[in-house]
Amino acid sequence: MRPSPNTGPSLITLVLLCGLTACASRQGIPPETPTLKTLAGRRVVVTQDPGVPASEEQTIAAYQKFLEVAPRAPQRAEAMRRLGDLEMASADNRSATSTAAANPDYTAALARYQAYLKAYPKDPGNDRVLYQMARAYEQAGQLETAMATLDRLVAEYPKTTYLDEAQFRRGEMLFAMRDYAKAEQAYGSLLAGRGSNPFEERAAYMQGWSRFKQAKLEESLQSFFGVLDLKGGVLGRQGDLQSLPGLTRADRELLEDTFRVTSISLANLQGAESIPGYINSPQRRAYEFRVYEQLGELYLKQERLKDAADTFGAFARRDPLNAQAPLLQARVIDIYQGNGFVNQALEAKKDYVSRYGVGGEFRQANPEGWDKAQPLVKTHLAELARHHHALAQKNKASADYQEAVRWYRLYLSSFPSAPEAAQNNFLLAELLYEDKRYAEAITEYEKTAYQYPAHARSADAGYTALLSHAALEKAAPPAELAALQKTSTASAQRFADAFPTDPRASAVLTRAAEQLYALGDGEQALKAARRVLAQQPPAAAAQRRVAWTVVAHTAFERAEFDKAEKAYGEVLALTPAAEPGRRDLAERLAASVYKQGELARSKGQAREAVGHFMRIATVAPESAVRATAQYDAAAALIGLKDWDAAATTLEDFRTRYPKHGLQGEVTNKLAFVYAEK
Repeated sequence: MRPSPNTGPSLITLVLLCGLTACASRQGIPPETPTLKTLAGRRVVVTQDPGVPASEEQTIAAYQKFLEVAPRAPQRAEAMRRLGDLEMASADNRSATSTAAANPDYTAALARYQAYLKAYPKDPGNDRVLYQMARAYEQAGQLETAMATLDRLVAEYPKTTYLDEAQFRRGEMLFAMRDYAKAEQAYGSLLAGRGSNPFEERAAYMQGWSRFKQAKLEESLQSFFGVLDLKGGVLGRQGDLQSLPGLTRADRELLEDTFRVTSISLANLQGAESIPGYINSPQRRAYEFRVYEQLGELYLKQERLKDAADTFGAFARRDPLNAQAPLLQARVIDIYQGNGFVNQALEAKKDYVSRYGVGGEFRQANPEGWDKAQPLVKTHLAELARHHHALAQKNKASADYQEAVRWYRLYLSSFPSAPEAAQNNFLLAELLYEDKRYAEAITEYEKTAYQYPAHARSADAGYTALLSHAALEKAAPPAELAALQKTSTASAQRFADAFPTDPRASAVLTRAAEQLYALGDGEQALKAARRVLAQQPPAAAAQRRVAWTVVAHTAFERAEFDKAEKAYGEVLALTPAAEPGRRDLAERLAASVYKQGELARSKGQAREAVGHFMRIATVAPESAVRATAQYDAAAALIGLKDWDAAATTLEDFRTRYPKHGLQGEVTNKLAFVYAEK
């Protein structure tokens, strides 16, 4: 029986009398965050009494002296307990500084505590003594005895303040002894709803492992999800575990291992199909993506590629509006594409652009996530278009052309200002041209050429638009041809305006001038022809010949005969002597000169008229109109009473054209001239 404290001096007085200068505090065990490591080395901190400093050995000696000299002192019980604490602390200190592999010696402390319990078996503070004894046994490597002591503690003192730690330590030792069922119970007692405690997280974690070791996978998952719930607010944020704020290194290690064993458990059940059954709260919904992500990573390590892709894709299908859904769907694509599964990769890309493209619901639900997804949407759209474009070129199948066109158009409508938009627009136009859809090709070529900032394919697009116009004209019914040609020439002029230094500009303008003249648009034809003639470096001879021909014909039709004469002269200079059309050109040249003579004659300018008529013999000596012009020149000279010139002209006519129908008139006129002379 414990002595009454009502007699004799106080313990501190007696200790001072015995030379004691410091003592252990009853409240010497500070709370600390429990971990497997910290619990294994837990120590009692002895708080110094504000007295005269003394060494640990001196203090222990003082208490021992007190117990020797005062066997019946009312403070004896307190002195015994404090001495046990000091001996426990001394053993802890020796253990901390020792490099020996042997277990530390807690014999003195254990003996002191055992004596205390024997002397005072009913003391209400014995729970603390049992707690210290269990720790001493554990530190000394006597696990079974430590376990028995903890069992006694929780049985005899169910309301002790050490209950949570005692149960946790019981669980740890039971787990170490592979008694997983009892370990599960011990950990479970800490999670039985008595309120939060510092062991909750570790207890849930180890309860999960205890269940896992018993192959109770569904129950173990409940425990592991409980661990994740405690960090749910952090886990719901974006970023990998290593970079999440608010987590200590120990937190990260615990979470990584929890996810690892959770993934193993799920993989041994139904994989990703098992996950939804555990997502039963908004908190879990927030970090659900990490469960799929970690399971997928496990499958990748196991080289189970399809299972990994299915797992990542399962989350994207289950929660398509989640900000993490595009990231996991992107993993699906990476797996298939990186391992040569071309068709699966294509389908995954189609899913990606369908869900996270411009027209998807994701844009409204998650604008920030949508913005982040757009680079991949753009990449996959381009890849899909080019894949089907290549198939179309290989197979010439209409379905492939249609599919490629669809992806190109979706790309351009989604990213009209992208740096690659012009190139993809050009490829769309090429595809349409290859599929003989010339009208659509024209639209896309011209858009590529003229509606983007200048780029490498601008001029090519503009020129190929003209080829598309030509192909369209070739297949058109006669009734539609004129309208198509008019559109074509407008496109040609636009090309020349946009790309005046392009080597093809001269040819384009030449054809436009020719076509415009054929359409009866002399004004525009003349402008195009003059642009050909103004090209620097000069256009090819054949192109200049066509341009001069257009200028000549147009001038003649406008009664600008002097300009026509010059132009026809240029045409003839560029026309080979053996060219079949050369004679016609000479006739046109002669006609231009003759018309100038007629015009002068009509104005009463007889002398000028004579000059024009007579020039024909020089500029076009073989022309059919030369004889008529010579006769008209003679007539004009008669009118001018230039008898000598008239006679010479008429005489030459008689000699040069003996069978001409005007010989009779020439004879009469010549007689008149002679008479007048």
